[in-house]
Amino acid sequence: MDHFITYLNGLSAAQLTGVSGFFCYMLSFGAVQLGRLDGNSTAYSLCNILAASLVAVSLIEEFNLSSALIQGSWITLGLVGLSLRAAKAWASTRRVLNTTLEQEA
Repeated sequence: MDHFITYLNGLSAAQLTGVSGFFCYMLSFGAVQLGRLDGNSTAYSLCNILAASLVAVSLIEEFNLSSALIQGSWITLGLVGLSLRAAKAWASTRRVLNTTLEQEA
């Protein structure tokens, strides 16, 4: 156990950021597998974007093209998913507002 603690103490800030991203990935995926989080939810997308961003930061120190491509894809797809959800929610809100305004007029 002492070796593990010594190893962790020797990690740079970038490496610790990447490890934090790993834990974020595992927590969100574990929550989906245990039924605590919906895999199509905004929260899951945000967790994945956060995790990928943290791991991407760690690549500043030791770049790896494959990992950079994976993290960039997760971030991009997560943002696209959030944008689509926001557009859908706005369309629903706009319909309700228009119906309400029409009924009041």
